[in-house]
Amino acid sequence: MAKFMKYALIIILFVLASFGVAYANSQSLDLDPIEIPSNFSYINQQLLESSRYTQDDTVDPLRMLDYKTNYSLSYTEAELDQLGFDKMFETPELRVYFEKDSFSMIVENRITGYFWSSRPEFQGMSGAREDNVANRNLMNSGLWVSTVRTQNITSGSVQTQSLYTLAEVNYLNDASITPENPDHLRPYMIEPGSYATRRVETTITSQNASSFTVFVNIKTLSISFSIDIALVDGAIEVHIPTDSITETGDVFRLTAITVFPYFGASREDRMPGYLVIPDGLGALVRTNQRYNTYFQARFFGSDAGYQAMILPELSLPIFGNVHEPGSDGFYARILEGAEFSTLTAFFWGASTRYHRINSRFNVRQIYRNIINKAGDGNDQIPQGFNPSDYRVAYQILSDQDASYVGIAKNYRDFLLSEGILNSEEKVVNNQIPIHLSYIMSDQEPSFIGTTRVVMTTANDVKQAYQEFKSQGLLNQQIALMGWSRDGFINRTPYRTNTWDRGLSSLIDAVVEDDNTIYLENDYTMASENSRRVNYNRDVARNLSRLKMSFRMRSLNTQVTEVYYLYPDSSFRFAQNDQSFFDDLGISGLFLNNLGSTLFSYYDNQFFYRNQTIDYYQQIAALNDHLLLSKPNVYMYPYMTGYMDLAITNSQYDYYTDLVPLVPIILKGNISFYTPYLNFNALSDDRLLAMVDFGANPSYVLTEEITFKMRYTPASFFYTTYLKNYQDEIVATYQFVNQALRHVVHASIEDRQVLSTGLVRVDYDNGVSIYVNYNYTSRNVGALQIQPRSYEVVLP
Repeated sequence: MAKFMKYALIIILFVLASFGVAYANSQSLDLDPIEIPSNFSYINQQLLESSRYTQDDTVDPLRMLDYKTNYSLSYTEAELDQLGFDKMFETPELRVYFEKDSFSMIVENRITGYFWSSRPEFQGMSGAREDNVANRNLMNSGLWVSTVRTQNITSGSVQTQSLYTLAEVNYLNDASITPENPDHLRPYMIEPGSYATRRVETTITSQNASSFTVFVNIKTLSISFSIDIALVDGAIEVHIPTDSITETGDVFRLTAITVFPYFGASREDRMPGYLVIPDGLGALVRTNQRYNTYFQARFFGSDAGYQAMILPELSLPIFGNVHEPGSDGFYARILEGAEFSTLTAFFWGASTRYHRINSRFNVRQIYRNIINKAGDGNDQIPQGFNPSDYRVAYQILSDQDASYVGIAKNYRDFLLSEGILNSEEKVVNNQIPIHLSYIMSDQEPSFIGTTRVVMTTANDVKQAYQEFKSQGLLNQQIALMGWSRDGFINRTPYRTNTWDRGLSSLIDAVVEDDNTIYLENDYTMASENSRRVNYNRDVARNLSRLKMSFRMRSLNTQVTEVYYLYPDSSFRFAQNDQSFFDDLGISGLFLNNLGSTLFSYYDNQFFYRNQTIDYYQQIAALNDHLLLSKPNVYMYPYMTGYMDLAITNSQYDYYTDLVPLVPIILKGNISFYTPYLNFNALSDDRLLAMVDFGANPSYVLTEEITFKMRYTPASFFYTTYLKNYQDEIVATYQFVNQALRHVVHASIEDRQVLSTGLVRVDYDNGVSIYVNYNYTSRNVGALQIQPRSYEVVLP
């Protein structure tokens, strides 16, 4: 009985027990036979229905009928004319209508007949009283501005107002829609003459068949700017040129502009769809319940220059809203200004009856101006604007494209068409790749200075390479860590002197087999232990003019001061090293932080994130082959391998599904790898997910027992001994390769959850892979998928 309880407890904790792997045409995980407790199926069902997995899109028929009957938006030409909308564009797929005073847009999808509105529709329904004029003015305007007063600059003093708020609009009615007052136009009918053009005025200054420009003059704030709206390749593009923004007064300063904050907003639990958030691997928030919370995070992660640290990893500048999967949805891709934009999502709760998602363009950001060593100071804003325009494209999705899969595919096609994503999937002998990192050495404290602890020699790596090759692992990707005399952890950027004379022989052996070998380095971060870094010259300052550093504590309680480097120093180090790497004959570099670190900084003047991107792209361009860890999309043109693929998202309690947005975008183009499987706490669940997502295995290894480096900073790699993992590596590789070798160079075309814990992934070469996460078999027609296994169906 103890064994049964242990097994159940492990699943409750989301940590599944380790099992051996058996291989056959139908690949399954060989479980030791045990008697399953009576409540085990319930526990497993709850796990599979959690946000750690993707859920199916089944909707109760009565709820779907209510949505189709009462909450599926539609307008007539006469109704739109009554509300003041003008038709701006028309194609065989779309009609776009615009009302300039409120800056509102309505889009008709002519393929499905569905309407999308920048106003939250169905106000006043479901018995709700929504007569608060201030709230209605925010909701019914598609343009918001955020400002601060120059005499009171604090984060808490930022005021956000809509055009209707600024124009002091009043309404003809209380917005309630009842059997006595069924007109769905009621919430938007304003009192004639209540829009005060003396306070704010919008003017369409130019217009043609595919674009128009709106000049926004906010007289009461002495702020004006232009917004271009155009139809480009079937998408609706919104462009705010930063050089069009003017501030002629002394009282107010603009901090942010939000366009169409309520576009596609879903009323309460009436829409059977979800919001798509590109957090980590990918997340959905289904709009079928009340959450009473919100989401907010900057694209491309934290900005240490503003000391603004966040948890979500938004490496893709996209977001989406699907009202009905398989029918109607849209997504937005930010084309310019993502590094200065914030993704926000608000969910039905006490403060709103809508689920909505949008981006906010931050033209300035408040920072702390420090005036003394005690850290005293006051909040300030830069005099100028962030040096980037804002451009976002709204793509309307129809039928089967209206899903998270359709969003990822459309964005993948966009990246390919723009040359941002390249087809460089690593394939040798029609096998998937495996990534193997080897820790060669690190430094441990000694009586005087430090002593090198050798963990793996070049000859050890060569022998391991040949041994794995003899066992069928023909497509190996090797990375060497601790190759420099400087050591490994907290020693970057390393000096270019090696301690192992066998390195050249190892490189030759790997390259001759058409495999790749990389040296690990880091040009973005350094520490007090770095031999090459000058603290005054190279360590960056944040916008408060303080050195950008933090303390890191190792497992053996060693405390190290870690620094961010000025991007120009980073580029100088990288450029100076390049001839050494070229002469050595390696394939390229493995740069841990270059792709995911992005910050603003101060160096006699303000430098912003887009300028940091420029430097980092120059570093990346020095290498023909480059491995990057969880890179942001602006680094995609330079990478040949995507390392440390996120296995989850931020796991907020309102996330309902985990979805593979990043894998769908990358599969068939760039090889991507799991975090090191030495530290896999999910056991066979991870292997099934690798088959599901198309991810390749990755391990970190040492020839010596891990205990030997217990006093080095590398001790956080707490299990690396090659002899402990050799059999597992081969078994894991064979299990995954038996599925994914059929889809090398193939892209994901569809992914469906057929039932709880049963997924089918379809590829563009006609192959389908069924993955069964359940502990019982599942049938699809005549096909039976064994428990905890997969089936590959060839065309």
